Amino acid sequence: MSSSAEEDEYEYDYSDEEVGDDDSGMDWNPSAIASENPNAAPTMMYVHQKKGIRILPANELLPEMKRRLKDVTEILDISPAAAAVLLRAHNWSKEQLCEVFYADSEKILKKCGVNHRCNPKLPPKSSDDNCPICYDEMKVGTKMAMPCGHEFCLDCWHDFCVNAIKQEGPSCVYSTCPDASCTECLTEVEVETACPDYLQKFQTFQLRNFVQSNTLTRWCPGIGCERIACAPNASAMEQEGNVAHCDGCCTSFCLICGEEPHAPSGCKDLALWNEKCRNESETANWILANTKSCPKCASRIEKNQGCNHITCQRCKHDFCWICLQEWSTHGANTGGYYKCNKYDSGNSDTADQSDAAKAKRELDRYLHYYKRFHAHSEAQTFAKKQLNETENRMVRLQESSENAKWSDVEFLKTANEQLVECRRVLKYTYVYAYYLNSSAKMQKERFENHQEMLEKFTENLSELSEKPLDQMDRTEVVNTTRVVDRFMKNILQCVDEGMDIHL
Repeated sequence: MSSSAEEDEYEYDYSDEEVGDDDSGMDWNPSAIASENPNAAPTMMYVHQKKGIRILPANELLPEMKRRLKDVTEILDISPAAAAVLLRAHNWSKEQLCEVFYADSEKILKKCGVNHRCNPKLPPKSSDDNCPICYDEMKVGTKMAMPCGHEFCLDCWHDFCVNAIKQEGPSCVYSTCPDASCTECLTEVEVETACPDYLQKFQTFQLRNFVQSNTLTRWCPGIGCERIACAPNASAMEQEGNVAHCDGCCTSFCLICGEEPHAPSGCKDLALWNEKCRNESETANWILANTKSCPKCASRIEKNQGCNHITCQRCKHDFCWICLQEWSTHGANTGGYYKCNKYDSGNSDTADQSDAAKAKRELDRYLHYYKRFHAHSEAQTFAKKQLNETENRMVRLQESSENAKWSDVEFLKTANEQLVECRRVLKYTYVYAYYLNSSAKMQKERFENHQEMLEKFTENLSELSEKPLDQMDRTEVVNTTRVVDRFMKNILQCVDEGMDIHL
């Protein structure tokens, strides 16, 4: 094959039904092609999933992608292959593409790598009889060229396309001609000719590019999940706290940043926090060892449960894993349920304004919040592990109770689900608190009071849920679960009502 492919006759076949010609001119609304899933798993998430957010299989977005390709092909009178390249370069926006195209079409075609593809009158470049890559002789029917005219043998074309798809993954859709000096873009036309077995993979990456470029969609971050969250409008994708719950892999994630739900912390604060943690990781990991010494007898203790109430097995001393103070100081009769949630800079030498002193105070402040963030993160991991084992405990509890029904032991699962959510929320309260404006003392104090109460009752629920089954009091667990639920909602409501005061 010595000539360029006949692109005008090439059709993009994604094994999907034909798309209608109707185009209202409005921005695409993915909820219009979605339907409610009656089998969606229930969730205990306490952040809001906005009405209209849908989870769809990726192939349900194919009709819209094909419609845009068809429209651009007809409007600009170009091949489907060129339309795909141009749309990719302009975030798959017809309006954006047409605006710049009509302003300077020649510039856009060259910039996007489809100049030769859209100007067939340009003479193809000549080449030697030997393949420029492997130097083997190229006979008629054993060579191929894109519209740019650079010819290579079919074997080298095959290897080039396969390597691009395998090694570059989704970025393979931006691959250009094997000639290093050429910017003509690789398309499905060449992939189908050179390596048809990889065409479907290339098309999958093109669909992924379409989804990622769309302002109303986000891929589910679940491992191996190929489903997509679709928002009804732009505001749903911009509102802090909106999450999606994938009914395919049961992953919950933030619509804006794709991270796990992180209320009450905002996406920007979380990004800053994650970056800071990466920069400070070595220092933090050195200070925050996996074991701690008992404050009384100095025995090394490894924490292997979620509760922060630690009893030394050697001297029986009760203390808090977070602040290492006596556990008795964490009660109501001592003036505070969980006093170590607040950062106290009173012990710092604030009079010393040297750079070294400022750096030390900032590190101390960061470590205060990081220690508690890290502790709740580990406790969340433990709570998830405990939740996975809950059904076995429920079976044993039912068998040990005379005439007990399954509904009589479901409180245990509810309590553990609540613990997972509490640990997640508490973890991110420290990200939120780290970026709170320290001058807004009343608001900061109000937030810390809510945080303190949630931590106190979460610790209570953690202790109750970890008790041996023969010592478990159903009524106490149920009541504590309800109390924790209330305090969790209180702290999230506290932030929602305007406590968004940052540094």
